[in-house]
Amino acid sequence: MGFHNKKIFALFAIIFGIFALNSSAYATYTDIQGAWTGSASGNDTSCTPASLNGPFTDQLTVLFSNQSAGNFDVSVEATEEDGTTWVDTGSGFFTSATTIEFNTSFTDGGGTDTNTVNGTISGNTISFTFSGMNTGGDGCVRSGNGSISRNSSTVITPEVASSSSVTDAVLFNTQIQSTISDISSHIGGALAGIRFSGGPRVTDNQFKMGGSTGLNAGDGSAIAYGVWGNYSYTDYENDLSSTAFDGSNHSFLGGIDFGFWGDSILGVAFGYDNGDIDTTFNGGNQDTDSFTIAPYFGALLTDSFSLDFNVGYSRVDYDQFRTLPGTTTQVTSSPHADRWFSALNLNGIAFVNNWILGSRVGWLYASSSIDGFTESNGTVVAESRTKVTTMSIAGDVAYSFKNYEPFLNLSYQRDISLREISVTSGPQPANDDDDILMTTGVRYFNKNGISGNLEYTKRFERENFDEDRISLTVRVDF
Repeated sequence: MGFHNKKIFALFAIIFGIFALNSSAYATYTDIQGAWTGSASGNDTSCTPASLNGPFTDQLTVLFSNQSAGNFDVSVEATEEDGTTWVDTGSGFFTSATTIEFNTSFTDGGGTDTNTVNGTISGNTISFTFSGMNTGGDGCVRSGNGSISRNSSTVITPEVASSSSVTDAVLFNTQIQSTISDISSHIGGALAGIRFSGGPRVTDNQFKMGGSTGLNAGDGSAIAYGVWGNYSYTDYENDLSSTAFDGSNHSFLGGIDFGFWGDSILGVAFGYDNGDIDTTFNGGNQDTDSFTIAPYFGALLTDSFSLDFNVGYSRVDYDQFRTLPGTTTQVTSSPHADRWFSALNLNGIAFVNNWILGSRVGWLYASSSIDGFTESNGTVVAESRTKVTTMSIAGDVAYSFKNYEPFLNLSYQRDISLREISVTSGPQPANDDDDILMTTGVRYFNKNGISGNLEYTKRFERENFDEDRISLTVRVDF
């Protein structure tokens, strides 16, 4: 190869190298899809009438969607200080790996507003400057700056998302609460029997925070033990159009516990759940089978206080499909999830004649990991993880009447590690991190060691989400 040809070859190599480096950089654009919120402050000038001139601060919700090859669509909802709301739409592009530019416009009877925004991405925050003007209306010219922050770490395009990507994020918290609450209440049922095994008054020994009853565990037996079983039916509905689903769940939970060490018990619970959910957001359906094992422990601390603890594992198998938009083609998949959980509760109890008053302070931690999987059309879905850390406080009142105890329980839960989600189109999920659970029902007991309870539970204060549950429990102490 001659010297001239070597120079040409080197020039092409340099050009190719620069192109490759830039292609690589642009291929690593941050995924900004989803909802971001924040504010913008600026100043209006040149307005007609002049009284419109002056500073302003608007609250913003910015939705980025359809991101592809460095381009994206954008919608900006702004709420002015007087409560007026307007929405600009437009498109934009990445000017580098960490900077973006987009243009939006809005037209109404007051003219057309156009805006140009330049932003810099740093983690989950975009800092930006903007300029714009109104034509055909008040003629205002504006400029200013602001910042927006990402609402969530999980962004979903609902119409093409696998069913589990939404249902696990929305339902995992409530489902794990139900399982742990059932186990905790039955620990309390066993402790109630131990508390009063020295000759209780029938009206004194039936209270349990979660609705379970314990009777004289250990009467006539060298080692006190009890067995219990529970069936519950849960109906739930999420009516937010972008993530809508509705379904039901049948749950069977049972266990056995032993009073080995005086004022404490040790046991193990086993469970099976079957769920059936119509996932409206993607035209699909999801069927789940879950198997649970959970050792548990409880102890009386004083005549008025007790402690319970449980730890467990659940395996969840999904059988689901979604429908490709605009077609009748179903895309199927069968992932599975591993769930680990633990809970610790401190319980208090007091008796006033036939009235029984109780309280509970609790903590639970749970994690769910859905393994990565490939759908029937070849779409690869990455592994997803959901974590729940919930603090709770509850109060309970019951009244003893012959062999029955009507009761009412109110519990407040707050998830301090909520997995928030946002969607690329449609209304955004509220991502509520707290709720109130009301449980009411009646407990039955008999001196022969057989007890039970029937209860109804409803969840409040979760936007766009309803949950109702009916539960029946039977316990036998020996």
